[in-house]
Formats: sequence, C-alpha cells, structure tokens
Amino acid sequence: MSDPLSTHLFTHLRHHREWLAAIVLVLLIKAGWLLADHTLRLYMGDSMVYLQTGAWLSPSPGRSFLYGVLLHFSAIPLHSPIAILMLHAALSAATALLLFHFLRHVLTLRLWISLLATALYAAEPAQIFFERMVMAETAGQFALIATVLALSRFLASGKLRWYLASCVLGLLAANFRTSLLPVVLGLGLTVPWVRYWLVDIDKAWRQRLGAVALAIGALAASHLAYTQAYGVAFKCPPGYLALTGMMRIGLVAPLIQPEHFEGTGVSGDILKQVELPLSDHWQRGNHIWSSKGLWHQLEKSTPQPELVARTITRRAMLSDPLGLLKINLETLGGYFDKDRVYWRMQDDIGVIAPDERALELVKEWLGWDARGISSLETPARRYFTASYPWLVFCLFGLVPVALLALIAGWRKPQRPQVVLLALASMGLVTSHLLFAHIVSFRYIQPLPWFMLANMAILIDAAVNLRRRAAPLLETANAGRPMP
Repeated sequence: MSDPLSTHLFTHLRHHREWLAAIVLVLLIKAGWLLADHTLRLYMGDSMVYLQTGAWLSPSPGRSFLYGVLLHFSAIPLHSPIAILMLHAALSAATALLLFHFLRHVLTLRLWISLLATALYAAEPAQIFFERMVMAETAGQFALIATVLALSRFLASGKLRWYLASCVLGLLAANFRTSLLPVVLGLGLTVPWVRYWLVDIDKAWRQRLGAVALAIGALAASHLAYTQAYGVAFKCPPGYLALTGMMRIGLVAPLIQPEHFEGTGVSGDILKQVELPLSDHWQRGNHIWSSKGLWHQLEKSTPQPELVARTITRRAMLSDPLGLLKINLETLGGYFDKDRVYWRMQDDIGVIAPDERALELVKEWLGWDARGISSLETPARRYFTASYPWLVFCLFGLVPVALLALIAGWRKPQRPQVVLLALASMGLVTSHLLFAHIVSFRYIQPLPWFMLANMAILIDAAVNLRRRAAPLLETANAGRPMP
C-alpha cells in the first residue's frame, strides 16, 4: 500500500506544478503581446468619460463610474498609459487563469486540454485588443467570470456565502458593463434551482425550497439595496444607471408611440419633431446621441427628460415585446452584411479621432500625446480586425456548442457545473439577442471564454470516447482470421 502522506504530498506537488505551468503560459503570452504592441487606444466619447471619472472622481450617469474609480486608484496616479495597459493585462490574465481553474479543477478535464484552452483564450483577439482600449470590457468580463465561479462554488458546497459573493460580483459586473445585468440576474435566479433539482435531491423538498427562497431573497435584497444606494449617490431615481431611460431609448425607439406619453407632461406630438426616422431600427443608437434624435427633443421639451424616457420606454416594451424581438433579430442579420460589418468594425477599433480638447485632457491626465493614435495600425488592431469570422461564430455557434457540451457532460458527476456553463452561455447569447441594438464586436467580447470552455468539454469527451473504443477495436481485430 502506498503511504497516504506520500500520496497527499505528490498530489499537492502536482497541483502546484499544473498551476505554475498555467501561470507561466499566460504570462508569456501577455508579455509577448505587450512587447509586440503597447499602444493604448481611445473609443469615441466613452473613453473620455471613463478618464474624466478616473481623474476627478466625477459622476458618469451614462457609463460605469466603477471603472473610472478603478483607474483613479491604479493607473491615473502613475500618469502613464502603460499603467492602464498593465492593469488590463493583469485582469485579462486572471480571467484566463479562472478558465484553467474551471476546466481542470471544477470539470476535471485533462491537463493538456485545459492548458490549450487557457492559452487560446489568453491570446484571443478580442481580449488582446480590448486590453489596449480605455474601456470597461476587460474589467467587466473579469467580474462576470468571477460571478460564474462563485456560483460554481455555491453549487458544489451549498454554502450561502458563495451565493452572496456571486450577488456582489454580479453587481460589479453590471456596473462595469450594464449589458451584463440580464446575464447575472438570470444566473442568480436559475442556479439555486439547479442545486434544488440536481444536487440536494436527498433532502426534503421543504428544506430545498427554503434554500432556494433564501438565495433568491438575497439576490433581490442586494440588487434593491444597490439601486437605492445608486439613486441616493447620484441624486436620480433608483436604478443601475442614472440615465437608464436615455439608454433604453436606444433600444426601443421604433416601438414608441404618441399614446406612451400620456400623463408625462410631454405631448406625443414630439415624435413629429424628431428628424431621424423612428421606424428605422438601425438608427436606434442615434436617437440617443444625435441632435436630430428623440433624446435631444426630450431634453428641449421637459425639465425631467430622464423620468419621461423611463416611462415611455417601459410602456413601449410592455406594449409590444414581440416587436422588440423582431427588430433585434433583424439587427442580428447585420453580422452577415459585409458593408455593415466593415463600418462597425472600423468604429469598434477606434478610427474616430479625439477632438483637440480631448487630446489636451488626455495629455494632462496621462502625460500621453494621443494625437494620431486613431489612424495608427498595430499588430493587435490588425489581429482583432481579422477576427470577425471567429467572433460571429462565437455569437451564433455558442448555443449549439453549449448544448452539445451539456449532452456530453450530462452523465458525469460534474453535471451541475456543466449546466451552469450552459446557462451562462445561452444567457449571454439571449441577452445579446434581446438587448443589443447595433452590430458591435465589442459586445461579443465575453463570448470566447464560454465558447472555449464548451469546446474543451467536447474535446475531452471525444478523447474519452476514442479511448473506450480502442480496446473494442483491438478485440475485434484480434478475432479476425489472418489473411
């Protein structure tokens, strides 16, 4: 018999060697890319809002204030654009290592498959590019994956503290990227039921139902407390963003009708004054930002445009939910329109140059002359630009791949974890379908983590199947007569 202590030490040493291999692999990839391309980039006005929050800790009612706070206490004091690159690279590396942990130690996949998926993710085009963009994508994805891993621990242990941790991390993810809110809410509502049906099957149904109620109550309480605190802090109605109504105009503008203004103090005739066509769903974003759009008309028509916008957008969504689904399905078709894809990719890679005032402020805050950055081609930008077929595959292929991985992992002890991965994967695609108002490749940035995780499950299952089939083939061949 082997010595239990020796076995434990061997297992412990092997565990540390595996982690060391993963860490070295990820760090080599990130360091290599930092050497190849250390150009920081700006995206339209969004980056300036984040930098202003980082420099002055000023409110950002339409964007994440938390990302600005993160910059304020990390990169901004160093007065260097390289500090932002390093911050993003560190967050991205941590997200890659969370993938390794999930595959190797939660799903117990083979080491080489886990390392391969981790390396591919660390070098994935969207991750590499957005590490070099002053945007909240990298931080938001880290918080989202941390949320999923906290829910994974809750499934495995049943301890409420892990579910509470997922609530907090989910709120961080939603603050960094509001588009992630439907996903974290959906997971928060469904994962307790996964444990109810797949893990706690030996417990009495009342005990299980009580645990579900406690978990979902904690989810509701945490989000209610957050939205109330946000409203007090920003002197606005409770919500996840101070300008929630304004942003929703960019989603439901084609559905807004004159009768939706009833009781708001604004006449429905305002729609006749909007110069952009409301029926054109491709113009939805412009109804927020353009002087010819609906939001600009509301600002001129009422001292409380945000409250009016919240009212009319809520009524529009409730009055025609299928209409919203229809126009969003049409929007998805834009990913196969070459012209639309080309111009959207140009926008996403930051070809719109900052104005003179923005350049002055960037110089003041970061000691960085960003002039000419918008037109500068670099390896990371070319790499991301060429990756659009992969990103489109992630968007349209993630659900079927996740379902195949769910089938492959259904009979394994890790079934609840595979269900969690499937729910998160399908939730991201569903959220994109329901709430993405434009073709945009930066909206797809979180999907590769989940695509690679599901593909790793399928590869591991294929290897298992081949190994099980090999002895049968050998036996069959052995029974054949010699020619």
